[in-house]
Amino acid sequence: MSAPERAIAVDSAAVLAMTSDVIARYSGSAPVSATVQVLKDLPLRLVARYDLALADGTTALIAGKWYAIDRGAVVASELEYLAGIGLAVAPLLGYWPAVRLLLTAWVPGRRLTELLAERADTAIAVARAAGRWAARLHGSDMPTPRSCGPAKQRASLTKWRDTSAQVADLADRVARALVGYEDPGRPVHYDHYHQQVVESHGSALVLDLDEAGRGDPAFDVAHFLAHLELLGLQHHGDPAAYHDAAAQYRAGYAETAPWPGDEGVLAAFAWCKLAQQLIHRNAPARDIDYALAAGRRALSSA
Repeated sequence: MSAPERAIAVDSAAVLAMTSDVIARYSGSAPVSATVQVLKDLPLRLVARYDLALADGTTALIAGKWYAIDRGAVVASELEYLAGIGLAVAPLLGYWPAVRLLLTAWVPGRRLTELLAERADTAIAVARAAGRWAARLHGSDMPTPRSCGPAKQRASLTKWRDTSAQVADLADRVARALVGYEDPGRPVHYDHYHQQVVESHGSALVLDLDEAGRGDPAFDVAHFLAHLELLGLQHHGDPAAYHDAAAQYRAGYAETAPWPGDEGVLAAFAWCKLAQQLIHRNAPARDIDYALAAGRRALSSA
């Protein structure tokens, strides 16, 4: 995003000048001041939390996403739709197209990642609820213009192959397997994993629709389960450490819709994506090797 927009994003007075009316309607009291905490500063978006002091003496927390491209308008409509059908998402406050700002309420609660790490009993319930949430998304009519099917996946694989020798062979094989793959074109989250799931009132609220679009639900569930497997390896040295959570995720999904499958070429793509991310982050060789091997196993089952 541009330097002027970054400057606005961290200027609490400028942010309040734009958003105070909307915040007052949401919170019931006008904001009088704010402190800014930048959570992510990436080339295509900046994410900030605004801690607000309100005129009635109370406080409120707001999340702002500032986009380099006009993705926020699509995310806003997706949030509005999903909230309207009863799926738990971050409450939408508004979208400001002139500066590409998406504003939501800050979502309190603990991430599934943290609950799993602590072996909390609630992790199992939240994993099951996340499965139900995904099934409802996949069965919905969420309006979205973004395509997340084989063409997008092959383009990603080409980029990964050209930037990482370690992942090149698997990326080539997965790309070939995707040729002619039939895409059902259903709504998908496309970045569905434990870090995007928040415990909310004993159930699951799902964050971050930045990558959402239409594709194959099998990728979402394969991506979620691959991340659980990798997290088990990272936290406990055992890829099966979170087997119970994975089983509950599957069960929650199956309560709502037929299980779309989590093996084959889309599972291989999910593992290839994970391997590429691990390489980019200079992760331990053990984790990278595991992801690549898991991708090869998934591809052999296709």
